Amino acid sequence: MADKVLILGGSYFVGRKLVEYLAGHGYEVTVLNRGTKHLSVEGVQQICCDRNDGDGMKTALAGRNFDYVIDVSWQDVSWVKNLCEALCFDTVKKLVFISSSAVYDVEHLQIPFAETDALEENKYWTFYGKGKIDAEAFYSDFLREKKTELVMLRPPYIYGEYNYAQRESLIFRQLMEDKPVVIPKSDPKLQFIYTEDLAAIADCLLQTDTGKESIFNVGNRHAVTSKEWVETCAKVAGKTAKIMEVDYGSLGRNVRDFYPFFDYDNVLEVSKINAIINMETDFEEGLKKSFAWFTENKENIVFKANVDKNLYEIIAELSV
Repeated sequence: MADKVLILGGSYFVGRKLVEYLAGHGYEVTVLNRGTKHLSVEGVQQICCDRNDGDGMKTALAGRNFDYVIDVSWQDVSWVKNLCEALCFDTVKKLVFISSSAVYDVEHLQIPFAETDALEENKYWTFYGKGKIDAEAFYSDFLREKKTELVMLRPPYIYGEYNYAQRESLIFRQLMEDKPVVIPKSDPKLQFIYTEDLAAIADCLLQTDTGKESIFNVGNRHAVTSKEWVETCAKVAGKTAKIMEVDYGSLGRNVRDFYPFFDYDNVLEVSKINAIINMETDFEEGLKKSFAWFTENKENIVFKANVDKNLYEIIAELSV
């Protein structure tokens, strides 16, 4: 009999890749989300419910049993509380929470950040990182007296198919329109993980004895500079990147006005997960797949008007 897994989320990006991967590897997959996007994955069941609605969650999950749970749709610690109060954990062997590198006290740490490093709300991720910290703590406290094992995954930046966020898509668009790409002059280091690699890691850890509670940083073994990232995007797109490096502070700008990442080195120590599953999609190959998806779906990607406005204003200022 196939293992039954409940995925919280599942319509977009990381959740969608997890659904496809686990369904394709023999799991009986059920997705719980608001149902705003129809799932077209064969054999996958969908429960439509808003995680803000505690009573609705209890009704939606009443009488349902699962072997595993993966939470990828977290937005607020109340969502975690609603799930814990609604779901019967008697049969749940393991819960995997997709957390984030945003939990680390990056302003007082040296790279690479390790799983044992201090957690703290920081100036880059603010309430998002604090929310992830709170969610980790809630799951840890709630599951402590239960048989369910807890695995928390902390990825850096995620890329791949179904990424509707303005990250690699913004670079691909600029490249294909033969327009400059603007990056911070500091050229911060970026560490990535391909969505399918994250799904494969989650699958492996569901079937691996990791103990009562475990935390894993998950990401590529090597980081790249912002310039290297843009140049690799250009290579897979068959273009030559026109890179403009900007001291945005001197222009009275914020880095997120024009660039999809914060201006700091976001690099994780990943030897712990590599000791269990040592696999990694070649960065160029992963970006090739990302570019192929972008070319087929670019009309559905919503580029932020304020970012475009700022971006082209900066380009004009630098071109004078």
